[in-house]
Amino acid sequence: MQFMNKAKVCILISSAVVAIAIIVGFIFGGLNLGIDFTGGSILTIDLKESFDMDVVKAALDANGINPSTAQVLRSGETQAVIRIQEQAQDVDDAQLRENITNTLQETYINASPGQIENVGGATTNDIIKNAFLSVLIAAGLMLIYIWIRFELFSGIAAVLALLHDVLIMTAFVCIARIQINSSYIAACLTIVGYSINDTIVVFDRIRENTKRFGIKTKTRKQVADISITETIPRTINTSLTTFITILAVYIFGVQSIKEFALPIIVGLISGTYSSIFIASPAWVKLLEAKDRKHQHRVSGKKPAAKKA
Repeated sequence: MQFMNKAKVCILISSAVVAIAIIVGFIFGGLNLGIDFTGGSILTIDLKESFDMDVVKAALDANGINPSTAQVLRSGETQAVIRIQEQAQDVDDAQLRENITNTLQETYINASPGQIENVGGATTNDIIKNAFLSVLIAAGLMLIYIWIRFELFSGIAAVLALLHDVLIMTAFVCIARIQINSSYIAACLTIVGYSINDTIVVFDRIRENTKRFGIKTKTRKQVADISITETIPRTINTSLTTFITILAVYIFGVQSIKEFALPIIVGLISGTYSSIFIASPAWVKLLEAKDRKHQHRVSGKKPAAKKA
């Protein structure tokens, strides 16, 4: 199968997803950043019994809290943890907690207010900085490892595929209006580590087949196609097994686990096809560009032909 010829189509698909995300982000004012990035308050209310999340959300709405600026999580069976973004309410945290508790007491008469925590601007800046540093450091170390293990252009192609996966994950959460918080950063780092494994397997087979055929017998595109064909059953089987597991976690997990699992599901899909349709074609293009540059350099040094 000629995978290299389908690379342009895959790049166009990825570009379309990113373009849609940019349009959606422009319409809704950017990414849906969670309290970890915007700052805000975390209110805990003990309802003393098992409760319905929709009732809590209705209580927030009744007290002037837009559902898009708040997140309701369950802590155990009876406690509701409400994460409200900064400047999403007009009253102070203590008064807001009392108002929400009073509203909930109409349904859960024994409800009582719990603790209040605040996430400040300095903390959010540190989280943003550390998030970018984590991804950049991970990508840089992987580039060095693959450079040593294989060669430089394999490392560059692998890092491009990883950045592609993170970009697609970010585009998806933007389109779906999923909150970006610490769980999303953890999901990105998980996919960065997982996706590189498939890419290394493909590059390892490319190296073996390059030695086996040589570039005079087969072109780099042909070697890449053969290598992907030989490794694709393993890639699909491994990814499918992981996908089923993460899907089960998403379906049966609590809300906080779902926030972690859903971006991973998208990252798994993106990582599987990027190792095939992004990393390998990028490797081929980089080496072809190197060959052309070398040919131009050599031809430029040739002396001009003497006239007869």
